[in-house]
Amino acid sequence: MNQNYNEYEILGTSGMGYQSRYPLAKEPGSELQQMSYKDWMDRCERGSLAITFKSVITTALDITSAILDAAKSPKAKVARAAVQVLNAVIKLLWPEPEKPSEPAYDIDFIWKELIERVEILIEEKIDQEAYNAAIGRLSGLKRALNLYQISFELWVEDENDPELQDDIRTRFTSALFELVTTIETFKYKGQELNLLTVFVQAADFHLMLLQQGVMYGVRWGLDQRTVDSYYQNDKGEGLKNLLPEYSDYATYWYGEGLNKAKNLKANLSDTVRYPWAANLEDASVLQELEDWNLYNDYRRDMTILVLDLVAVWPTYDLHYYDNGNYGVQSELTRSIYSQAVGNVMGTVFTKEQYEVSFVRPPHLVTWLEEMFVHIRDKEQGAPIEAEMAGISLDYSYSGWDNTVYDILQGYPATGGSQIRVLAKSNVIIQDQEKNRAIYNTDIQHDKLVDRFVFYQNSGEVNYAGRDNPSSYKTFAWDTDVTNYSSQMTWINGPVNEGHFGYIQAYAPEWIPVSCEPFNKIVDAEDVITQIPAVKARELRYGARVIKGPGSTGGDLVSIAPNGLCELYVSFPNVYRMYQVRIHYACKDQTQINLNIGGTSLDIELQPTYSGVQLTYDSFDYATSKYSYIFYPDFYDVAQIVSLGNDFGTTQQDIIIDKIEFIPVNIFYEVEQDLEKARKAVNALFTSDAKNVLQLNGTDYAVDQAANLVECVSDEFHAQEKMILLDQVKVAKRLSRARNLLNYGDFESPDWSGENGWKTSQHVHVASNNPIFKGRYLHMPGATSSQFSNNVYPTYVYQKVDESKLKSYTRYLVRGFVGNSKDLELLVERYGKDVHVELDVPNDIQYSLPMNECGEFDRCRPVSYKAGSHHTCTCKDTASLYTDCQCKDKVNRPSADVYTNIPTGSAGYANGFHAHKSCGCKNNDIYQKETHPHKSCGCKDPHVFSYHIDTGCVDQEENLGLWFALKIASEKGVANIDNLEIIEAQPLTGEALARVKKREQKWKHEMVNRRLETEKAVQAAQGAIQPLFTNAQYNRLQFETLFPQIVRAEWLVQQIPYVHHPFLSEALPAVPGMNFEIAQHLLAVIRNAHALYEGRNLVRNGTFSSGTGSWHVSEGVKVQPLQNTSVLVLSEWNHEASQQLRIDPDRGYVLRVTARKEGPGKGTVTMSDCAAYTETLTFTSCDYNTIGSQIMTGGTLSGFVTKTLEIFPDTDCIRIDIGETEGTFKIESVELICMEQMENHLYDMAGNLEE
Repeated sequence: MNQNYNEYEILGTSGMGYQSRYPLAKEPGSELQQMSYKDWMDRCERGSLAITFKSVITTALDITSAILDAAKSPKAKVARAAVQVLNAVIKLLWPEPEKPSEPAYDIDFIWKELIERVEILIEEKIDQEAYNAAIGRLSGLKRALNLYQISFELWVEDENDPELQDDIRTRFTSALFELVTTIETFKYKGQELNLLTVFVQAADFHLMLLQQGVMYGVRWGLDQRTVDSYYQNDKGEGLKNLLPEYSDYATYWYGEGLNKAKNLKANLSDTVRYPWAANLEDASVLQELEDWNLYNDYRRDMTILVLDLVAVWPTYDLHYYDNGNYGVQSELTRSIYSQAVGNVMGTVFTKEQYEVSFVRPPHLVTWLEEMFVHIRDKEQGAPIEAEMAGISLDYSYSGWDNTVYDILQGYPATGGSQIRVLAKSNVIIQDQEKNRAIYNTDIQHDKLVDRFVFYQNSGEVNYAGRDNPSSYKTFAWDTDVTNYSSQMTWINGPVNEGHFGYIQAYAPEWIPVSCEPFNKIVDAEDVITQIPAVKARELRYGARVIKGPGSTGGDLVSIAPNGLCELYVSFPNVYRMYQVRIHYACKDQTQINLNIGGTSLDIELQPTYSGVQLTYDSFDYATSKYSYIFYPDFYDVAQIVSLGNDFGTTQQDIIIDKIEFIPVNIFYEVEQDLEKARKAVNALFTSDAKNVLQLNGTDYAVDQAANLVECVSDEFHAQEKMILLDQVKVAKRLSRARNLLNYGDFESPDWSGENGWKTSQHVHVASNNPIFKGRYLHMPGATSSQFSNNVYPTYVYQKVDESKLKSYTRYLVRGFVGNSKDLELLVERYGKDVHVELDVPNDIQYSLPMNECGEFDRCRPVSYKAGSHHTCTCKDTASLYTDCQCKDKVNRPSADVYTNIPTGSAGYANGFHAHKSCGCKNNDIYQKETHPHKSCGCKDPHVFSYHIDTGCVDQEENLGLWFALKIASEKGVANIDNLEIIEAQPLTGEALARVKKREQKWKHEMVNRRLETEKAVQAAQGAIQPLFTNAQYNRLQFETLFPQIVRAEWLVQQIPYVHHPFLSEALPAVPGMNFEIAQHLLAVIRNAHALYEGRNLVRNGTFSSGTGSWHVSEGVKVQPLQNTSVLVLSEWNHEASQQLRIDPDRGYVLRVTARKEGPGKGTVTMSDCAAYTETLTFTSCDYNTIGSQIMTGGTLSGFVTKTLEIFPDTDCIRIDIGETEGTFKIESVELICMEQMENHLYDMAGNLEE
């Protein structure tokens, strides 16, 4: 059935009629029918009789709509739009009478109704004194705003007129004063909730004017300092200060009122307000439903009157929304619910059950596609002709055409019809049997809901359910999506579980018309598009929707670790570049991955709140470092945009409010790229001749300038690019030429050759890290031995030859560290001139796409994790680096290349590559230090810079400069590049005097070192020479004992300064000043060991191989003792033995060095196969005995050497070691042929097989 109703025919009855143009706003006069007589008299006393005008609800909606529309106006249109929105809001809040001569017209009636609406909603009258004070401010406020608006409009027409500029300055200042005073009145203590609706209107004016003052103040003739104070000031009265203050104030008092509304009780005896209650025998069955309606009335109306306006305030912040350059399209996504209508026959529900039935928990925005109404006809047992037994909704998510089929609420029709309606587009889909469709109900709660009616934009009306008698009155929820008000997106209700089940009542859900079904980016180069996160199509892996704080215009998406939020976004079909920004909240520093159609744009997030309660300041903005470019020839218009919390750096949720797409002018970017590259190259040189580099220009800066040049557009600036490339190549050659270190950029394949770097194993050059232009040095952590507890550091070092240096000159030592842990830097000439530990965080991570050649493409969007800005603090305040200074850290100079330097920083010409690293002056104290200082200064000094001074250059001494990097921990790591030592300047004054003093101190120390060395070498040589029979050191003395060799070796090891102290534990060893003489003497010692082992017929007679070659009983073991090893027998049943083959025609000497501890004896017995036996006996008093026993004189205290001459009768002998009790320790067992061991005897000597 189709009918045409005029506006008045579809109004509701029972005192609850609403205007058809807005589903929630009351028809003028309807509030009166709900009032008691006393309320009516109070209203009359206040003179608020102009109730025939537009509802305050509609006024609030109009204001919000006007502000949202004006926010879209960018650039040249913005001033005119500002005038228009200001004029519109003033007229909406102070509407003029339809007839100028209308008697008793109250110009302030909208403001009064705003106050009175709160009184009705919370059922609490405002204090009369507060009311009078508030109303008393309105005339002055209106006059000030009107005068300002007129001046503003005139100034826009002629901005250069001095009189108009002077006038608007005066009017602007007066209006601000009136607003500040009025707002304080509207915050009347104890009446904050009653005055909340007028407070937000006045606060809106205040914020709007401050925004205009910041935008136009200088053009009005105000000084910049005053204009800046309108944005932020120490008194907390600027736009940035008041945005959180006003927002949090409004949401707090809204929440307080909501708590009051939860406890409201409907007065069912008031038959004027609840006439249907009189028709029921027991009206109490309505109590819970009407209580819910009171609660919902507050929530719905105050959302429109307060929260909607608060939600648009962030767009006033010119720091993020520069209305002089960009407009902004905003959407509100909050849900509100109509009053519940229906009946309460059958099951009685609680208020909480009604809330659960009507109101969805926080959810993504959905769009109603089809509504199925299940009708049980009378012949199926229904008590009436067409009972609505159930309802099911089919819906879709924003931007997505896929329909989600919802479960049935209520009961299906067993033989009746299903009516379908496509609600999003208001197109009626008829069933096959009857021309009937859906929507609406009778408001009376003693009647069944049995009819739905849709009102089409064309004026056509379609309905479903019972035939509509002429006396039957309907309650219309408008679904006209062209209306400025709202759109229905959901409807549900509690199900009566009686014999004939049906849905008792309905409360439709609505969202603002500003919320669009499709996430379309505005097709304009000067409009920012906001897309709320709740307009996603899907949430995965723990991502969920949470309740918003009230100031965001809707709910929020909370993305758990590894969670994902996906949106469908439609781009204009034009080539355009966008920066992407998110409005978010999180507790700790982290990152979020933004992926657009496969292009990854990682965004660094700073902590915004403690995680307790969300307020205005709990949120912040984060912008992608790189732009996303939409290519219409390659990409589909609809792209999947996903936000993923997949970094795992912190196990926390990331809360997303909105995602914003900011258009970027491509031609502007091209010009900016050229300008940045030009500035970067010019900053490298001292003059336009470009033949001398700036002293403070680093090799890293040259590389990064080259990256910028490579990204200059070939299409638009080919010639300029060629010139800049030539210039930057000259800079690189000059940089290498002045660098005293060979291969400091590691680009040459000979970097570790004869003239290059000396390194430990596993240190290598790589080229797979995009933060470096090309090759870089990778140093892994230290390595540990599988056979000992030794840990061997990784290192790299190079010595600058003395021939490259100048006397009394300062040199700069610089380099770039991508990241490091436990990295030590040493630069020395006169001791540890520079010795610091560099712990550089791995906070410059980004992955560049690869080009067709497999190389990094540095000029395309990337996945990037930016280093955060750090406040500079020295790590160790007690550090001896008393003159070390903390410097600023740095940023990226362009959208494509990381330089770690902020544009405009001092230190480099034209503000480019101005690394202010933590450099420390050199003090004499360094010589005595054994531990490195932490690099004091910023937490992440990726670029280090120190200096080192030379005294008099001595080619013969060839002291040079020593540069070394070391990692001594197994968990350490470092990635390094652009190492350089360059000449800075001749020394003068204090610096010259200091280095001379330091040089003299070093020379004095070198004299002492040489004396110390000479003494140690002489002692070692004195112990070595008696071991041999000649100066060629090729034959041992017969009397040479093993302990004497051990002692000589120990003395050689006491020679100091053999290895470089910085790398003393390294493998291979790094030479020190006495390395050569020590190596020579150790070679002699090794020869002595070889000769000793060669003449000893006993295998492993010194137990250096443990118990190898010996047969030992259980419990016998070899223990290290000082510089050697000893065999230990600790029980009487312990024994060790070895069988040997010898020449029975020769005589032999058995020589044993041992020690007996405690009671009993230790014995070493030789026996042959002919029962010939000889024994050496040791006791604990041997070391006091004088005679044939020989004291060792060795390094082991209490050990003695005993000798025995033997003449075996057979070619096999056996040596047995044992003891009676106590402990017996044997250092060596030696068997020597008396005839000096001719060569043929060595051949036959050996172990026997048992």
